[in-house]
Amino acid sequence: MLQGRHRQNTTRTRRGNQNASRALRRARLAKAVFDKRAPRRTSGGRTIGPQDWLLYPALLCIVATFVLATDIPLPFGWDLPEPVWPMILAFSWPLIRPSYIAPFLLAGLGFFLDYFWGAPIGFYVLCLMAVYGVTLLIRSYIVGQDLWVVTVAYGLAVFLFFALGTILTVIDTGMVPRLISVFEQMLATGVLVFFVHALLERYLHADVRFN
Repeated sequence: MLQGRHRQNTTRTRRGNQNASRALRRARLAKAVFDKRAPRRTSGGRTIGPQDWLLYPALLCIVATFVLATDIPLPFGWDLPEPVWPMILAFSWPLIRPSYIAPFLLAGLGFFLDYFWGAPIGFYVLCLMAVYGVTLLIRSYIVGQDLWVVTVAYGLAVFLFFALGTILTVIDTGMVPRLISVFEQMLATGVLVFFVHALLERYLHADVRFN
């Protein structure tokens, strides 16, 4: 009798442990799904949505492109620099968080530059998407590194962008573009690395779950 009761108690204990284990797994799965759907929050508690790190920066890049394209007289006959502002996003977006929306917005910015600067349709789209794709592939080697690593990586991304643009221009027109002008625009675009640091500090480091 005692052995039978002991076996029954052991069986009940095992079943209880199995049920508890299953309930714990279900709770963890539900929490994981909830965490994926939950909006990001900064350390101050403010919710970060896709409009914050996708839409608003894209609109600011368009505004900045318009502003620097205005004919404002400068001393010594200089002109305002015209960097490729969407380069900031092509490099920053895959580092902040891989997204299905980002490539479509980036393509839209590329078509905007094609129309605004009179380039062949798809020229800037291809260049920006190349930077986005390469940065996404090496994302794990950049995220969490020091600022100088991010700066060097952004410099290489800028070089890739203008090298690819130069090659496409030669293929399309059969002539080499004025390299001094290409270098000047590349330098102006490289200076925008400070905005890259600001975006990463504001959005990437705001929530360690996406690092």
